[in-house]
Amino acid sequence: MTATYTRSGIALLIGCLILAVCQSLLPGEVRAETTDQSPDRILMLASDDGSLHQRVLTALQRQIASSPVVLSQAVVSTPRGNQQLDTFDCDGCLVVTSGVVALHTALERVKRARILAIAIPEESFQRIMSARSGAVSVSAIYMDVSLERMVSLINERLMNIESVGIISGDGQYLEREHERDHLPPKNVMALKEYNAAAQTDVVKVFQQASRENQAILAIPDPRVYNRDTIVGIMLTTYRSGTPLIGYSEALNRAGALMSVFSSPEMLGEEAGQHIADALATGSWQPTERHTERYIVAINQQVARSLRIRVQESP
Repeated sequence: MTATYTRSGIALLIGCLILAVCQSLLPGEVRAETTDQSPDRILMLASDDGSLHQRVLTALQRQIASSPVVLSQAVVSTPRGNQQLDTFDCDGCLVVTSGVVALHTALERVKRARILAIAIPEESFQRIMSARSGAVSVSAIYMDVSLERMVSLINERLMNIESVGIISGDGQYLEREHERDHLPPKNVMALKEYNAAAQTDVVKVFQQASRENQAILAIPDPRVYNRDTIVGIMLTTYRSGTPLIGYSEALNRAGALMSVFSSPEMLGEEAGQHIADALATGSWQPTERHTERYIVAINQQVARSLRIRVQESP
């Protein structure tokens, strides 16, 4: 039996073959097929070999120790770190970055693996991501507690706080939080932002904010809170009798009335649980959110000195 093909039939057949080949080669289609699958190779990448990142990643590893995945750990800017980044750059790979430097490095080298950024503040993550290029899938669990939750805790723990000052490095923090839909309800308390860059002396900004507000909420902005400014900030707020609400254990020890923060173990456990859930279901869920595990630490000495009563945990 002899098959007879018309010219239009041959054109249709060729068109179908071309379409099938193109669809099989489309990178978007390949990415859609693999992105939702849970990883089978995981690299934990630390920004340095200090204890903070080691505590984070050790806690993470405990959460997935029994999972059937290939697991490795490395530190950036080392021969092993560079080699491991190349080895773990695949469609089924996940690179977990602990800290700012590790995320920077991963974004420069990774082409195919997914990235989960942890132990990094939201503002730092957003600045890095706004300057990056490429289409690598990046998730994040921010180490700082959300602004909405911080305001809620201030309202719960401190009496009669109606106005809170926030000092940022560019005066745009609240605007960015508004764009991200992260602002708390307006009826809880008033938030007033001050631009530290507008003054050559950051202490003057804190003096003004202390006069005009009943508390100051610190945000993880290294342009404002750093080793060169922290002593002046603490002395200014203490002398004015205006409590500082911190975001870290270090600020609590330095003299913040109350600090809300996640321990390194909490950060690692939360990230590990997210990965463990993906491994259990076989499906990776991209995320970008604040930590949900935190400690509320009260500096009782400062509370007594300022004669401020802090409510116990509800």
